[in-house]
Amino acid sequence: MAYTLAEGNKHSTTKLQAATIDYLRKEDPILERLKWKTIVGNSLTYNVVATRATAGFYDVGDTWAESTHTVTTNTVTIKILGGDADVDNFLKQTRSNIQDVEKEILQQKVVAVRETFLDRFFYGDTTSEAKGFDGLHRLMTSTTYNTVHAGSSTGTALSMEKLDAAIDLIKKPFKPDLIISSKAMRRGVTTYLRSIGSAFPQGADKFGIPVRYYNDIPWVVSDYVVDTETAASGAYSAKTGGANTTIWVLSFNEAGVSGASNGNLTTEKVGQLQTKDAVRFRIKWYCGLMFQDLASSAKVDGIITASTVTA
Repeated sequence: MAYTLAEGNKHSTTKLQAATIDYLRKEDPILERLKWKTIVGNSLTYNVVATRATAGFYDVGDTWAESTHTVTTNTVTIKILGGDADVDNFLKQTRSNIQDVEKEILQQKVVAVRETFLDRFFYGDTTSEAKGFDGLHRLMTSTTYNTVHAGSSTGTALSMEKLDAAIDLIKKPFKPDLIISSKAMRRGVTTYLRSIGSAFPQGADKFGIPVRYYNDIPWVVSDYVVDTETAASGAYSAKTGGANTTIWVLSFNEAGVSGASNGNLTTEKVGQLQTKDAVRFRIKWYCGLMFQDLASSAKVDGIITASTVTA
């Protein structure tokens, strides 16, 4: 059984822990929706659907062909994400009439944890950061099931037909929960829609947050999708060094894109420090990322952000 952070937070044991989790997911469309699979131990090997079963028509007396889906295995390893934060006793005591110093310091540390997780959600790469986890660019690489290249060079302008093709890659029972892009990429699509006398429909999602829609799918922006990606032969190759970006079409399903964790994000009071007049807190999260069915989500990569969007 997988839970969202909000659902899992109902089992928090302290008010401090609950407040920390609430601030972690606050107003972030990914962390609001991402489901978390609880793992016992430090890793889980799971099956990834590699190819799907086929069926066909037969005449009387035909020899029937056997076809079953094939799977490969992947292993999600729980990694340790977090950091320490010191609260100066003098500041806490003398500034309490102005602001809650302890709360402010802990919240900013949670922001740092959130920023790190969301960056690695897209760009995590254990070949260069062994202590981290692999992100979606590493987990989604199948041009058959989940990847559409904007072009065949080092970057090409977005064609809306390519985005539609990526959406169509997602197979039932999955359905797209979000389209995610950079702010610049959404501006480019907005300009294109205006040029044809159209616009993004707008409304509120199930969390009450104002969003735009494309093909009835909420379209949100993320500060963690960059416009500096590089591409080789049309495919994403690195986070920095170029002028490209990626548009993501994600299904937040237990068998699609999901988080993996051993326990909730926690805040520990380490205690009074001996070398300075401060109390240390430790925020830690034992977490990882899973992508189980190759046809549950999709992306369009190799998009030149600054180029004019076309049909």
